[in-house]
Amino acid sequence: MRKSINMSAALAAAEHHEAQQLTLTELIRAWSTVVLDGSDLRLRKWLQALGHRSAWDIQSGDLITCAQAMVQEGYKPSSANRDLSALGSAYRWAINRRLSPRGFRSPTLDVPRMEEGIRHVSLSDQELDALRARARGFRDRRFGVFVELLIDTGARKSELLERRWSDIDLDRGEILCAKTKTGVPRVLHCRPEVAGLIRRVFPRRDDDALVFEGRVPGRPVDFKKAWKTCVTDIGRPGLHMHDIRHVVAARLLRSGATLGVAAQVMGHSPQVLARRYGHLETAPLRQAQERSWRAAD
Repeated sequence: MRKSINMSAALAAAEHHEAQQLTLTELIRAWSTVVLDGSDLRLRKWLQALGHRSAWDIQSGDLITCAQAMVQEGYKPSSANRDLSALGSAYRWAINRRLSPRGFRSPTLDVPRMEEGIRHVSLSDQELDALRARARGFRDRRFGVFVELLIDTGARKSELLERRWSDIDLDRGEILCAKTKTGVPRVLHCRPEVAGLIRRVFPRRDDDALVFEGRVPGRPVDFKKAWKTCVTDIGRPGLHMHDIRHVVAARLLRSGATLGVAAQVMGHSPQVLARRYGHLETAPLRQAQERSWRAAD
């Protein structure tokens, strides 16, 4: 027998909900301690301008002005868009935890994203092999594991660095990402060879510990210096960590995966994937045409 629900009491409690009095700086710092991705540092220019104000008083016009100022000062539109996405994530976190006023709407929702050019990146099989080999040659062997996982999973950097050992099932080669940029949980997959490498590099694995914990307890290492050295050594100094996602997505589609399947693997929206990689979805199109030819015979 189901318990009765007192809806009136729930509504009354909601009406008396009081928002936390947080400045934008306080909100970003609180959120950053949860996501552990250094967003508080990346957003420092925004906090210098708006950080002293109440987080709930920030208007979309304020954000538009700041984003435009970034581009005018030479920042790439993609940088402004990433910052706006980070601000949006912080506001969603606050709303979900009922820190904001009742009925509050994130000001980021009414900010149009800056138009940015599509970055096309390609890596040959030989270059991927060189990247793997060089990454395994660092004193910190965790970097080799990190690069292998980037290539196997196509994950965002933060999706790997935020993982704890309790998220990883080495027997199945699966990594659970309960919290993602899109808000949809997903599972990353790695090859048995990489699972074996993880076992060798990490003989001790505490469920509660971060996999890639840095010198500061509770915060992951960022691998920026190691990455710069690695890509320079293989002759691709302009290669970004995030570029590996583009490479993996392109390889998925060239292998015959549909946009819908590739979007699920990458944790992306099909619309974004179609805009960037739709021209690569040739195998399913060819198969559809071949079926139509057979039907006509």
